[in-house]
Amino acid sequence: MVAMFLLAGAGCGVLWHAWWAPPPTGVVVDGTVYFRPDAEFAGTGQYLVVAGVAGLLLGLVVTYLLERDELVTLAACLLGAMAAGLLMAWVGHQLGPESAEAVAARTADFEEIPGDLHAGPASAYLAFPAGTLLGAVIVLLSVTRHPEPAHDR
Repeated sequence: MVAMFLLAGAGCGVLWHAWWAPPPTGVVVDGTVYFRPDAEFAGTGQYLVVAGVAGLLLGLVVTYLLERDELVTLAACLLGAMAAGLLMAWVGHQLGPESAEAVAARTADFEEIPGDLHAGPASAYLAFPAGTLLGAVIVLLSVTRHPEPAHDR
């Protein structure tokens, strides 16, 4: 199951990168790059959407298909989703342009440089696990796995 999450995370990283184009541009001042506020949010917002939806779908499907102990399923989903979210961020970043900070360090003041693809604050990495857990909980609460035995009359 964790391998399925990793495969999905890598695929989501490619999808995130494909959706992100074109990269925003920022202006370098004293070795620091400055972007418009909405340009910085574009990559993070798209990461949240892709990771949240993918996590939700995986949580629904994996929890429905696996007939195991609920706690084991939730733990495996959480572990797989955390790894998938990190892998998604890494793949997307690797496919994107070089880090904006590295380019800014060697760029003259007031020149424009392209931004890099990153997920933003650390809280963004919770999107994949949150979506997965939501999907798992929906299935666990709505699908009866263990039918109750018929009562003798």
